[in-house]
Amino acid sequence: MRLKKLKDTRVVQASIALLLLFAIYGGAHLLRGREIAMPSLFRSASGSRLVMSMEGFTFTQSENGQIAWRMSAESADLFENKKASLREIEIVYSGKGAGEAALRGERGKMNTVTGDATIQRGSKEVRIITSDGYLLTTNSLSWKARERVVRTRDAFKLLGREIYLEGRGITAHLDENLLEVEKNVKAVLQE
Repeated sequence: MRLKKLKDTRVVQASIALLLLFAIYGGAHLLRGREIAMPSLFRSASGSRLVMSMEGFTFTQSENGQIAWRMSAESADLFENKKASLREIEIVYSGKGAGEAALRGERGKMNTVTGDATIQRGSKEVRIITSDGYLLTTNSLSWKARERVVRTRDAFKLLGREIYLEGRGITAHLDENLLEVEKNVKAVLQE
């Protein structure tokens, strides 16, 4: 009697497994080639879906065969909307006869279509270091790639061999070697 119940249980289990297999096969056959839309409740916000994460990210812009500027980051998250979230960033700009300037920060965002970026302070200030010995520190900087302009509305300090300058809000036009300070300017000329 016990043996018969065991055989009956196995037959029932095998029948259920066979029915499940046929149901899965039949469902797959019916849905093959059809596009199935995910309910909007389960979709991420438009354009903000993470496409790729990577260690070691580099983005370069060249003009006339020469590198105009290069951005590198220790790591990057790239999103469907062509934005990138970056960590440990460096943008090196090669000026037209003006040497190099390196913008460094701990975290930022970049538009991978335009090359524009914003760099935010982490535990250390955002800084620009130039090949001719200037150092600018602040809490945030924005980089406009097409115009080659670096800007902050935050308080900043600029130290060079001949000058110490501080204030709130500064714009640097890299091609023209031009600085514009918005307000609260204090300058000390050094010999």
